[in-house]
Order: sequence, then C-alpha cells, then structure tokens
Amino acid sequence: MSLTEFLTEELKEFDRKEKEQVEVIADTIEECLAIASQHLGRKVHEIDYTVLKRGKKSLFFSEPYHIRASIIPDDMLLDELSLLDEHLTGGSGKLVSKDLKELVTPKNKDGRVTVKIYRTGVFLTVYPPTGEGLEMTMADVSKKLSFRGVAGVDQNLINKILKEKKGEPVLISNQKPKAGNDSSCNVEIAQENMRAFVTVFPARPGGRDLEVSDVVAALKGMGVAHGLKEDEIRRCLDEDIHNKPFIGAEGDFPVNGKNAEIKYYVRTEKKINFKEDQSGRVDYKDLDMIENVVVGQLLAEKIPAEKGKFGRNLFGMVLPAKDGLDTELKQGKGTILSEDKMRLTAEVNGQVLYAAGRLSVETVYRINGDVGVRTGNVTFLGSIIITGNVEDNYSVKAAGNIEIYGTVQKAIVEADGDIIVRQGVTGREEARVESTGGNIVAKFIQNATCITEKDIIVQEGILHSHLMAGGKVSCKGKRGQIVGGTIQAAQLISAKIIGSQANPQTDLIVGNNPKILKQIQEYEEKRKENQDKLDQLTKTMRTLKARKEADPASFTAEQDAHLQKLDAGTKKLEKRIAEAGKDIQTLTEYMDEQAANGRISVEKTIFPGVTIRIRNAEFKLRHETKAKTFYEEESQVRSAPYEDPDETKNDWRKKRGRGKSKN
Repeated sequence: MSLTEFLTEELKEFDRKEKEQVEVIADTIEECLAIASQHLGRKVHEIDYTVLKRGKKSLFFSEPYHIRASIIPDDMLLDELSLLDEHLTGGSGKLVSKDLKELVTPKNKDGRVTVKIYRTGVFLTVYPPTGEGLEMTMADVSKKLSFRGVAGVDQNLINKILKEKKGEPVLISNQKPKAGNDSSCNVEIAQENMRAFVTVFPARPGGRDLEVSDVVAALKGMGVAHGLKEDEIRRCLDEDIHNKPFIGAEGDFPVNGKNAEIKYYVRTEKKINFKEDQSGRVDYKDLDMIENVVVGQLLAEKIPAEKGKFGRNLFGMVLPAKDGLDTELKQGKGTILSEDKMRLTAEVNGQVLYAAGRLSVETVYRINGDVGVRTGNVTFLGSIIITGNVEDNYSVKAAGNIEIYGTVQKAIVEADGDIIVRQGVTGREEARVESTGGNIVAKFIQNATCITEKDIIVQEGILHSHLMAGGKVSCKGKRGQIVGGTIQAAQLISAKIIGSQANPQTDLIVGNNPKILKQIQEYEEKRKENQDKLDQLTKTMRTLKARKEADPASFTAEQDAHLQKLDAGTKKLEKRIAEAGKDIQTLTEYMDEQAANGRISVEKTIFPGVTIRIRNAEFKLRHETKAKTFYEEESQVRSAPYEDPDETKNDWRKKRGRGKSKN
C-alpha cells in the first residue's frame, strides 16, 4: 500500500477532527500548539494554525497568544513529505512510496493464521494478537484449511496450536501438493537493472506454496547475481502477499563522497547581536562586534573529503562513484596550522578576523573614529588604538595596551597594560581609568578616578580627581599643576604647582599602595568573618559545657560528639584568624618599607589648603611654600630644598641636611 492509499484510509477515520478548528490562548505559540495537539489527537507538526493575536511581554505586564488551530490536510502532508524526500534522498521516493504499515506497528492487531503446503507436508502457523486484537479460533483455522484444500487434520493438534499461538509453523498433515495447482511467481527487472520486483501468484486448492529457495531460483534464472533480499522474500511469503509486486533483489546504488569542508568554531560574519536582559531591555551599547580568542583556542577544523562508495547492479556490474573534492584550511597571521593541516589554533590572544577564506588573529584592534553608538562597548584580548574619543557612558577594556588619540569623556577605560590618553580625561565625576599592570599617561585629568599599580604621568594638570598609583604620580609639563581631589602614590608625588590661591581641599598621600591596601582590606574582612563565627561557636560551646557540668548523667553521647566537633571547629577558626593577622602584618610592613622613601616634590609653589600625609605623619600647609621636597622622619613631615626626583644623579636624601626644616 502506498502512502497516498494509507493516508486516504486514515482520512476517513479522522475526517471529523480534520474539519474541526479550535481556538487556544496561552503564553507562547509552543504552549498553544501543545494544547491544540492534545485536543485534536495529532502531533504538533501535523497542526496548522493562524495567529489571531500576538502575545506581548514587557516589564510591567504581558499578554498571551491567541491562535486558531486545525489539522493539516493529508494531501498537504504528502506534499511536505515529497519535499523532505527531495531534500534528503534526492527525490528517490523512499519517503513517500514506502508502505507505512511496515514501519509502524499497530497498537491493536488481530491474530493471524497461515496454512502452507510444501513438499514435506502441510504446516499451520498461528500468530498471536497484539494489544486488544482478536485471537484466532477453530472456525478461522477450519475456514483456512478448507480454502487451501486440506482435510483429515487432527483436531486436538489444532487446538494445541491455537492455544500456544507461538507464531511458528507446525506440521499438521503429510498431505502432498496437488499437481498443477502450485503457486508461481513473476520477476521483472527495473530501474536500470537495480531492482527486481517479484509478484507471487497464490496456489489453487491443494497446490504447493512457494518457498524462499523457489523465488531465489527464479531471480537467479533472470541473471540476478547480487542484492538478493531473502529476508524480505521470506516475510512476503509468510504474510501471503499475493498479486502485488515486492522487491526481491536490489542493487547497491553508488554514493558520491562528500566534499571536504571547513568547520569554523568562531564567527566568520560580523553581525550585530543585541542582548536582552531578563526584564526585556536591550543593551544597545554591547554590540558584541569583536570576537576575542585566547592562545591555543581551536579556530577551525577541516573535515576531510570522503571516498565515493562504488555501487553494484543486480548483475554484479560495478557502478562508479565520485570521490569528494578536497579543500584547503588556510593559515592566517597569528594562527598555528597543525602538521596534518587539519586544525587551526590561535597563536596569540586577540581578535579573530575572517577575510578571503582565511582566519587571522590580530593583537591590535584599531578603531578609526570615536567609541560610541557606531562601535558600542569595546572589549579586546589584545591592544586597542582609538583615533577619536571615548564618548559618554561607553567602556573600553583591553588585555594589552590602550592608546586614545582623543579624550576620555564620562566613560570607563580598563587595561592590563599601559593606558595613553593623548588629549586627556574630562570625566565629569564619573570617568574611571584603571590599569592593572601598566602606566597611565594623559595630557590632563579632570574630575575622574584613575587607578594603576605603576605610575600616573600627566603633562598639564590634575584637577579635582582621585588618583591612586602603586608607583608615582608625576605632573611636570609646561603647567604641571595638581589642584583639588585626593592623590595617592606609594613612592612619589611630584608637580610644578600644587593647590591654588583659591585654597581648594587637596590631599596628598604617599606610602599607600592601592593594590596592597585592597589585599589588606580583604584579609581584614576574612578575619572579621572568621572572628564572628568563632564568637558564635565559643558561645555554643560554653552553653554545652555548662550543661554537661551541671547534669553529666543526662548529657548524651550525641551531644558529647557535637561538643568535640565544636572544639575542632574553633581551633580551625583560630588558626585562620592567626594566619590572616600574619598576612596583614606582612603586607603592612612591606608597605611601610616602601613608604620609608616616599616623598612629595614641588618644583615651584605649593599653596595653603594642601594636606600632606607620608606614612603616619600628616601636615597641612598654612603658608605658600616654594620649591620643596617633603619626606617623613621620626613620624613628622619634614622638608628640604627641591631637587628633581627624576634625576638619579641627585641624591636628595644625602643632601637634605642642608637647609632642612621642620614643618
């Protein structure tokens, strides 16, 4: 039975439901289809639908989907199967001509009886039903025996076979076949000698049934030497498939090998992908336009071409097949091609680019123009060069250096290496520039926060900003002025002018390394957390010990075990607290050692309103002072005549005794 015939039969059974339409309301299309599928008794892919009202989701409310669903007509299903067959098998017709009853086992199926007459006698086979199918009865067997012209059979044996219903042939009579009434078959060779169709004609009463060997002999008699389907022949004979052709032999169709292909593990096309958060808002700054890769990351892999598989027709003739075509995995800059030329990996951290069929990894990402709406936020595992500005509310982050030819506005700039801002930082209180392992260099810094573990070097001026440097802060350009804000450095703060005649609050702190301060803070937080836990455990232990001393007889073994666990826990916490204290002490001593040589140098003028703190000594300027170098000695801030701290030939500490003063 073809698919069309099968679907026609099914159409009668489901005619009512196929014409039925149902309206469904649910949060998503998928949920609507699931409800409709359950109601109509069909699978989701067999449901057609029309959206009556689209659902909406927003921050404050949502609306459900409203659809009208119905069953897709069977002829449309057949069209879809034909398209699928064309796509998957090249139009071989396998999907639409295969008898579906051979692929799907019915849930409920009646039992079955076959009577076969061979040269060796008469064989009866009783097949059991499945599900709620009907069992075979003596009447069914008698009718079959009569139809086949078999008589004189032991009724007790028949009853036994009916009861056991093993589905296996059992000899019930030695009756010989009636000459001239035998079954026969016809063989037709088709489809360019690739298929042999066998049609079996039923035997007349008392005639012999064909066996597999008979059909095989008929096929070989037609010259078939390859592709015999004995299992299929046996099935068709057992199921009494008569007057309907089936495939008794099938050649092997040639299969052309697949071409080699390159499988990419990175994007080869740069598309803007807007990301939506849980509340449905889209971040239009995070455009995800840069694909970062790390050293050793697999970028692409070559899937080798496959050899063609030769075919063979029914007569044993070999049918050629084409091998798949090869292709080359091309190596670009910053990549490593394996020795077998099958895998491409990144040689460096950076941005992966695809051009002219070749992947490369660039360690420097150049942005011609501003970082803003056009570029979105920028994150790169290498160095970045920006020829314009970093605009308000955008961020630039790099694993290497960042060089900005314009200005940094109210933005965030972070790098593991050096950060160079050729024009300057105009932060408006919200800019943040931070380097974890390099220097920060700028023409000027205004109303911004700058943090680095090394040096901050500014040419013109530092205005009302918060700076933290693990090395020095230097502002010694043509103007070289520090005005307002808080400037912290582990070793040195130097400028031509510090403060102004307006006396803004300006705090200079030397001897505090921001990284070490952060580590000390983390250790202190851990120590406090462990101390709180210790206090709680100690309190619980005191309660249990008091109970044990007051009434030792009622103190259970379980309580005693708990007390021992508490004791072990307190010892662990005490150890952790001691270790944290030791780490804090070590870091503090290291920072004090660094701060011992800390100084503040003013080449021209330092104005009143400036507060100087070196180590634990603090001093506030009350008078305008010229050309001084400030340092700490005996817990007091002292000063000496100015000498350029950047010139190593000047050993200012040896000469500070000349003209030094106590402030």
